[in-house]
Amino acid sequence: MGRQLKLKLLFVLGVLLLLGIGGIYWYLAVYTKTPEYSMQMIQNAMERHDKAKFHKYVDIDLVLDGAYDDLVSGLMDAGQPMSQETKAAVGDIVKVMKAPLITSFKTAIDQYVETGSWDGIGTEDGLPEDSMDFHQALLKSGLKDACLRGIEGIVKEAGTKEAIANVKVFQSEANAEFVLEVLLSQGKDGTWRVTGIRNFHDFVVFVGEARKAELTKYLEETADIMAKHDKSMRDADFDFQRIMAAGSLGKQGTREELKKLMEDTVAKDWKARRDELESVTVPDEAQSLQRLRLRICDLHIGYAEGYAAWLDDKKAATLREAESKIKQARTLEQEARFLAKRMGGSPNDI
Repeated sequence: MGRQLKLKLLFVLGVLLLLGIGGIYWYLAVYTKTPEYSMQMIQNAMERHDKAKFHKYVDIDLVLDGAYDDLVSGLMDAGQPMSQETKAAVGDIVKVMKAPLITSFKTAIDQYVETGSWDGIGTEDGLPEDSMDFHQALLKSGLKDACLRGIEGIVKEAGTKEAIANVKVFQSEANAEFVLEVLLSQGKDGTWRVTGIRNFHDFVVFVGEARKAELTKYLEETADIMAKHDKSMRDADFDFQRIMAAGSLGKQGTREELKKLMEDTVAKDWKARRDELESVTVPDEAQSLQRLRLRICDLHIGYAEGYAAWLDDKKAATLREAESKIKQARTLEQEARFLAKRMGGSPNDI
């Protein structure tokens, strides 16, 4: 190998060495002190279930402190309209719940990082027994049904030690994407840490509006079902009165006609109502109302079938059992009316 060639090789090796040293220096002294690096480390911590690394790059106390306030204000803004006085009164109440709920969330988040799932997290898994129910807050926030779609970009704010990471998530209830503005702040050691979500209030309102739309859709669809079948029941009641006016329960013909009405019209119609209700998509907010409505259907079916059986066996116990069911149905109908009205539907929608 000639001397000139050796010099060239040494030169190339020297350049590569300098580049390598420069790259290492850039990585250790520059890149590790960027918000991009911190976001990458947070993702890595989540994937490896590394709780210590997660807390190195996320100031969970600051994040939860701001998120709690945004959750409360977002839920109020997305719900029924309130006066400023009412909002202030509600705010005073929820301040009392802030500390225990945040304590619950901190424990739950640690377990989430370690397991990668919210499922199964509860008192038995380490949450304090006297803590607030973070599950309800998690559901209300909309985060449990949100999945990460990626980071659109990170923008440093001029003149500050803050940056915004635009994190895209897909929220299944809204069936839409939302970009969370994750706030990062640079500490004295140069490390960037997540300290909040700047538009979390807007995210809560976004989810709340989607839920309201689904609830309105449910109430409208079921109102049509109720109206149709209520008319059928009014017609059946008219037929019942007509049959009774034309005969008496002591006559076999009257009893047979009433039995046919109960089995072929009343019970059949309530079964059809139940089937139609079950075919409707039910949002979480309407689950209690839906269960009430299905139970009411079952009771009316039981009453109609029981009354028809009594017309055959003429036993007092059979009639008492049937009448007990219709009484239960009437009581639950009052509860259903109250729930429907509270959710924004007609008080007649049961």
